[in-house]
Amino acid sequence: MSIRLEKGAQRTWLLPLFLILIGVAVRLWQLGAVPCGLNQDEAYAGYEAYSMLTYGVDSWGYTNPCYFISWGSGMNVLESYLAMPFVALLGLTELAIRLPQAILACVSLPVVYLLLTRLFSRRVGLIGLFLTAICPWHIMLSRWGLESNLAPGLLLLGLYFLVRGLDSPPWLLLAALFYGLSLYAYATLWVVLPLTLAAFLLYLLYTKRLTFTPYLAGAVGLLFVMALPLLLFVLVNLGVLEEIRTPFLSVPRLVSMRASEVDWRNLFSLEAYQTLGEMVFGEGDGLIWNSLPQYGMFYRFSWPFMILGGVRMAIRAVRGAKERRFTGEGLLLLGLLCAALVSLSLDYRNINKANSLHLYLLVLLAFGVDWVFDFSKAHPVLPWGVVAVYAVAFGLFVNTYFTTYNDDIDVQFRYGVGDAVAYVKEQGFESVAVDSTVVYSHILFYDQTPQPEFAQTVEYANYPSPYLSVSSFGRYTFGVDGNDLDPNTAYIVHVSSYDAFRNAGYTVVEFGLYGVAYLE
Repeated sequence: MSIRLEKGAQRTWLLPLFLILIGVAVRLWQLGAVPCGLNQDEAYAGYEAYSMLTYGVDSWGYTNPCYFISWGSGMNVLESYLAMPFVALLGLTELAIRLPQAILACVSLPVVYLLLTRLFSRRVGLIGLFLTAICPWHIMLSRWGLESNLAPGLLLLGLYFLVRGLDSPPWLLLAALFYGLSLYAYATLWVVLPLTLAAFLLYLLYTKRLTFTPYLAGAVGLLFVMALPLLLFVLVNLGVLEEIRTPFLSVPRLVSMRASEVDWRNLFSLEAYQTLGEMVFGEGDGLIWNSLPQYGMFYRFSWPFMILGGVRMAIRAVRGAKERRFTGEGLLLLGLLCAALVSLSLDYRNINKANSLHLYLLVLLAFGVDWVFDFSKAHPVLPWGVVAVYAVAFGLFVNTYFTTYNDDIDVQFRYGVGDAVAYVKEQGFESVAVDSTVVYSHILFYDQTPQPEFAQTVEYANYPSPYLSVSSFGRYTFGVDGNDLDPNTAYIVHVSSYDAFRNAGYTVVEFGLYGVAYLE
């Protein structure tokens, strides 16, 4: 009998394991090469990891800062800290800086299955896993190192361990750990997380699902301790405290404090609802690194299932609330509403800024597709037809992403700059002028400029500013004047300038969209 149970358990895991392996494969395949080049934010996050690993301080000279100054108005730190072991092992490469995001996205796949199975049923868990594994938004999020894109995976882990902690309180400590880490992934969560946890607390007390235990007190204490450096950071940058420097932790003062991106008045703006609706149900946000317009975030035909799932979830949540009975629908609906409120209140909405919302939307989608399974018990062909349509859409998306996507992203991610910088270093050019289309974080990343050299030589064109523009550091100056060329200077130039430099007698060595021009 025990052998049969073990074999049955193995069979139970075959399908989720198969879906997880598909999801992992599409998230890890050619990770360092697709997308080609680097986004300017992941380049700076990578340089910060390299600087702390090599010199013990970030680019501005702070030891273990709770928030980077970076661009002038700051950048989240968690991506860089998580990348440090990979940079140590692999060097400062595109693959190294993208691995934390990819690994967290892969871990999210079984967590989605476990969470939805625990809250609802194995079928909902399987549908949710399937939809997450093939989801364009989640796949694209996993494949480049934007620091804020760590937030969805950490929020998911926090929620999963919170749900487990309702039955076994020690798990609440892990919930607090991952919720605390999420605060260092994206500053918008400084608003989302307290709002969500307050709503969860009220709901769990109302349904008598949460009881006070030492583990609950420990979880609250742990979360407070993890949030404390950021509370100090806010006080420092409001001018209440002086900046804090210790051998173990730094709380820096930014060059310029950005105004809050959250304005609750936007909740009364029709435009906010229109842009969020177009982003979720339509082509995306128009940013090619976040979504492909022809597929959207969740495949553009998904909106009826998502709406159906939302209605179904709301009915069950209200029914449970009337009976003061805990339901997974009630908990997730509260999380969805809190994330939606903050997303609508943003002054500027795009997919990564609203990233606390999207996993809840995937649950709605899974709920809607599950309803098709329920409705079609007498006609089993229909739900499997839905699965087949999603599988075909996934195949088309993967084919597009791994064939032509690099042709679309190469301009935005400055493809060729890395090879151009490597050539400059190999040739030993002492003076290099860089095309204005290249962001200085790309040069820092690919040049691996020593932090002391950068700190001592950097000149800013617009200091102080929330978004600092660099005039020069080390051997590099930024901006190329075609009418005032220096024969002793090498130039990193865009492909559009190749002919002009060749006509001026320069040798141009080409690397993708950028080349190195110099006089022999």
